[in-house]
Amino acid sequence: MSKDDSKKVAMPASLDLVERARLGINGLMGTLNPDVDYEPYFLTFYAARPAYMVHWSSMVSGVLPKYAGAMALLRCMSGCDDQRDVEQGMLAAVLANSAEDGLIYDRVDPRRPWNVGVGYGRKGWNEDYSCLAGDGELVCAMDWHYQLSGDWEWKRRMQRTAERMLALAIVYEDYAYYPNVGCGNDFSYPRQSGWIHTHEPQGPQEGGEGATAFYLALPIRGMIRWYQHGGDERMLDLAGKLAKFVTLPKFWGGAVELEPSYGPTRAHWWGHFHGTLKALRGLLEYAMVAGDYRVKCFVRDGYEWARHHLEPRLGLDNCLEGCSTADLVALGIQLSDAGIGDYWDDVDHVVRNSLCEAQVTDLDGLRHIGEVSPERPKDAAWGAAYDWRFSSGILYAPLPGQECTDRVLERSIGAFACNLLGGRYQSPFQMHCCTSNGNQAFYYAWEAVVRGHGEAAVVNLWFNCFSPWLDLESYLPFEGKIILRTKSARHLSIRIPAWVQRSRLVCLVDHQPVAPVWAGAYIILNSLPAGAVVTLQFPLERETVTLPIPNMNSRQYRGVAQVTATFKGSTCIGLAEAEEEVHGMQPAWVPMFRRPAYQQDHARFDEFRLLNQGHGNRPDTRTNR
Repeated sequence: MSKDDSKKVAMPASLDLVERARLGINGLMGTLNPDVDYEPYFLTFYAARPAYMVHWSSMVSGVLPKYAGAMALLRCMSGCDDQRDVEQGMLAAVLANSAEDGLIYDRVDPRRPWNVGVGYGRKGWNEDYSCLAGDGELVCAMDWHYQLSGDWEWKRRMQRTAERMLALAIVYEDYAYYPNVGCGNDFSYPRQSGWIHTHEPQGPQEGGEGATAFYLALPIRGMIRWYQHGGDERMLDLAGKLAKFVTLPKFWGGAVELEPSYGPTRAHWWGHFHGTLKALRGLLEYAMVAGDYRVKCFVRDGYEWARHHLEPRLGLDNCLEGCSTADLVALGIQLSDAGIGDYWDDVDHVVRNSLCEAQVTDLDGLRHIGEVSPERPKDAAWGAAYDWRFSSGILYAPLPGQECTDRVLERSIGAFACNLLGGRYQSPFQMHCCTSNGNQAFYYAWEAVVRGHGEAAVVNLWFNCFSPWLDLESYLPFEGKIILRTKSARHLSIRIPAWVQRSRLVCLVDHQPVAPVWAGAYIILNSLPAGAVVTLQFPLERETVTLPIPNMNSRQYRGVAQVTATFKGSTCIGLAEAEEEVHGMQPAWVPMFRRPAYQQDHARFDEFRLLNQGHGNRPDTRTNR
């Protein structure tokens, strides 16, 4: 269906996840380099004129699979065809790269002199290598493309990659791991040399990233995906052995523990926020399929520990990576689906606040950073703020072909900020591992808004959404109202957020008041007439609160930043000005939570194009399907 043929529908101009997906497609496709087999640029710097993007080691096997997965999800939810030629080129490059043995490799190539030694890997060891964590992500991407297209070639390639990961694992008694030999990215397999040793990892922060659990748990995701498709018991067995190893106490423990032997058993941790949350996601995907209650509890404890070190209403700590916002969304949904907790309110808060604020949407704000920053010629031997090549002595001059200055700002819209600083600013640079991981969360939330089967549907979140079962119109955060227009659904379960006062909730069916049955946080409406219109109304008041923004990685108390935020429901509609800005002055960075439209108390309406939203195949990102 073309855009010109699509049906137009008026909807409240509240948060539109589909529009965020369209922006995400721009940010993803805009940060690829077609001249080098569609390898992603890793870093984008704004604090220079002109802004520039930079290539980095390990972006093929470490990050490109995430791009491939994100595109399947964003295409499905948006129906957007923008830059389809770039996507097809990227997917062809991924398939060609992994055709040899199923693994995707960062390859020695004169066009990419940054293959090793630029952030990852020993400069003196330059050969093809494959990040096993990226290969786990590659199987997930192939699974989603298979579900979306029905093309069996994706399924065949899934099997090949999963079997290669199986063959490379080091199995010892009842556990398994991958060694960290030092070529390229952490825990990567050198194609020519093979494992030059099989030493067992000893601590939680090995390698350049300091994220041991991440690299050992991400292959689990791929094995579980193939197990669900192919029923290969070897995959489930190895995933269990990897999970056993990753949950050993030596990889866990908080920075400060009253009883050091206790924290690791409860998944306390400190260090790489995204690396640890993503590891927990891999562990939970295994546990949900295997029915491993011990691991489910372990993951819940790890999530709760992370939640304790965040401000959960904003979904922020003092320097949160943009990609971590997606992990919070994914874990909240996964844990709720696993029946080991109800974290839908957490998901709602993170999506409306930190996830959206991490996505780059303010073109004028990016331009302003450049206007007050120094002029820097392309390939100059010095960098903008946070350009680690020079500040850390990695390089003394850019490598040939490493930089790009072409339309960088426009291509960055829809990408994700590297860090959310002090709860107030996007960092003036990006890491595009955050772009690929962060954008996937818009799909996780969109898929979970409405789920259905036959004549029954469950509503978990209150975002505008079109689906085969019903259409949801959300007036939040303008007014306290949602409207559900049923299609095939005759029986509804609707989750009511905790901030809604139950005694003041009004439920109407076809404009007539009804008294629904409550089941936990859900109201139940059965035997609805065809085409019924269900309206929920409730007070939506402003609340201004002062919130601490803690720092997960502080080893000792150094004080906690604070912000004063005004909420309407779960949406932060603005922050009070800080008495003292970062570095004693207001930085020329893009501020967060500048939301003047949300100050209104009456919704305006926008015209939405239906396209194929919610009506095609929906890739199932869950693992207990």
